[in-house]
Amino acid sequence: MTLAEKGVEWDSVHLDLSKRDNLDPEYLKINPNGVVPTIVHDGKVLYESNFIIEYLDEVFPEPALRPAEPYERARMRVLMDRIEHVLHRNINTVSWIKQGRYKRFDGMTSDQLQQVLDDQATEEKRAILKKRLEEGVSEADIEFAEARVAEVLGELDTVLDGRPWLCGANLSLADISVAPFIERFEANKMPGLTDWVKRPRLGDWWSRIKQVSSFQKAFAFKPPEIS
Repeated sequence: MTLAEKGVEWDSVHLDLSKRDNLDPEYLKINPNGVVPTIVHDGKVLYESNFIIEYLDEVFPEPALRPAEPYERARMRVLMDRIEHVLHRNINTVSWIKQGRYKRFDGMTSDQLQQVLDDQATEEKRAILKKRLEEGVSEADIEFAEARVAEVLGELDTVLDGRPWLCGANLSLADISVAPFIERFEANKMPGLTDWVKRPRLGDWWSRIKQVSSFQKAFAFKPPEIS
């Protein structure tokens, strides 16, 4: 969405996460964390979404997607940090059950499961997956994670009081960083997280951002097999 907002064309390379393309040794050479997205610009590699979009805003400065005022710019980064380290981390727990990610491992032998664990990009990811495969994700885990996600959404709703965008009068990187999550909440039919009666300002924001041309271009992307 940031590239579209800047009017910069790009070439996409689709990775099928269900087939663990992100753990291919060639991909791990450029992204040792084994996550998406990764960007290659002028021969230089960068990963982690928030770092990527802030980099893009620096190298393609128009239109500016960071507030000019230092305090608002700092607040933008606080919101982006909450979105990444609270919302993103906890929705990963919810998705294990809600999106049926555990089904990817159904029917695997113990040797095959061990290979999946060995292929994980980091020790932290390996430990998390091992725990989930051995113990599953409990209802208490799901409830806790959903509550943390709802907590962040409530904060965003409060921030939007009296302003159209998260950082004021203009679209910013904070809006761009949370948009993919809201899109997934709707696509995966998570009514508790898309309750716009409970969070009316966030609901208005969601209606507004879906009308932005860069959003429409970014989210018109379809995987190659269905494009």
